[in-house]
Amino acid sequence: MPVQADACSIGFLHELGLTEEMVRSHVFRPDHITASLHVDLHEAGDGLDEPGVPPPSGLLYHLDVEGLGRDLRRLLNPCLTGYSLQLRQYGRTLLDQQSNAARTPADGRVDWTSNVQMHVASVSKLITAMALTKVLHSRNISPDARILPWLPKYWHKGPGVDRLTFRHLLTHTSGLVLLNEPGQSDFLFMKEQIAVGTVGAPGYRNMNYGLCRILISTIDAPFLFDLIPGATDAYWDLATIRYYARYVSDNVFAPAGVVSTLAHTDDYALAYQFPPKARGMHSGDLSTMSGGIGWHLSVDDLLRVMAAFRRWGVIVDPARAQTMLDRAFGLDRKWDTPLGRIYAKGGFWSFEKATFVKQCNAFFLPKGMELVILANSPLCAPDTSFMDKVVKAIEDNIRIRLLTYAVAAVSTFAAFALVKQARAHGRR
Repeated sequence: MPVQADACSIGFLHELGLTEEMVRSHVFRPDHITASLHVDLHEAGDGLDEPGVPPPSGLLYHLDVEGLGRDLRRLLNPCLTGYSLQLRQYGRTLLDQQSNAARTPADGRVDWTSNVQMHVASVSKLITAMALTKVLHSRNISPDARILPWLPKYWHKGPGVDRLTFRHLLTHTSGLVLLNEPGQSDFLFMKEQIAVGTVGAPGYRNMNYGLCRILISTIDAPFLFDLIPGATDAYWDLATIRYYARYVSDNVFAPAGVVSTLAHTDDYALAYQFPPKARGMHSGDLSTMSGGIGWHLSVDDLLRVMAAFRRWGVIVDPARAQTMLDRAFGLDRKWDTPLGRIYAKGGFWSFEKATFVKQCNAFFLPKGMELVILANSPLCAPDTSFMDKVVKAIEDNIRIRLLTYAVAAVSTFAAFALVKQARAHGRR
């Protein structure tokens, strides 16, 4: 920000809850983030539109909810410090499991419930994808439009940046970041990588969604930057963090009846080792990496947001939401099963070489079902997640309805035969 800001600039700062002193003292990469940055490598969604490939109807199949609940309890209960999960169908709870502590007695015991919030790590990318989907639609911008006009104009742009699109970011196919790791996504890191250009291979990068945080701000509130020539990196970082947080709160969380923060509070779940031998650890304020990580949500919160986005029509219309899911924006996986198409996003945040862990799974299932699991430790061993095993449990409990239909058909045929026989006796 300029040394002497005009009254309009100061007004914008105050609107976002900022002060000039906060800008001057801003830290781009807090120590607690650098020390704990370890996240799972995920598969990147392919991002391809499939208008001619409808999902399987699932007409002859159903999900064995009782069997799934039994398998998930067997998988998770012996191997986690604690967890909470719910499966809902059109808002009705089908499965509700809670186990052990979100905070152990050493940290002031809090039992897991569906209302306990936790840092959902990379599931924050799903939230960002919802927000960006709404922004692009409201401004009539295609996901295949190039992002260059909305990047900070004073950033140096390296080779290939002029060809990057929103789809590249949302599907992790940008080629930004040379190293094959999720990596940082703070403002200065992103500025540096944009200057280097698209020299890496496509892969899962936190920076892709950190840029989405900036783009949501510059597209929806260009006045925050256009009227302040010479704004510093610190101003840009804080302004985009604050505007992104406000946009998501107003346009994604509020319509779903949810309140969330990027900062950690004392009643949130902590990360533990398994078994829990020490006090838990918290992720602190993750706003400088917002867009890719940072939101704190409960099982109930996340299920409400997923339903509001997918079906309620209060964030975007359901058809647009379905298109986002089919494009794999904000997702790790989508795949077809006999039951129908499943969409999944995972989050994994850890400390001390992935010994202390928080992890989150969110699944959009067919037939109006959503499943969310929050857990606050690795699965039995350090650096071990459970998403693949949960996927297998879901697939193992997809059942065919042929027996049900066969019994119904036999019953119908038998009834028809009895009626026919009775009519024949009546004519004698």
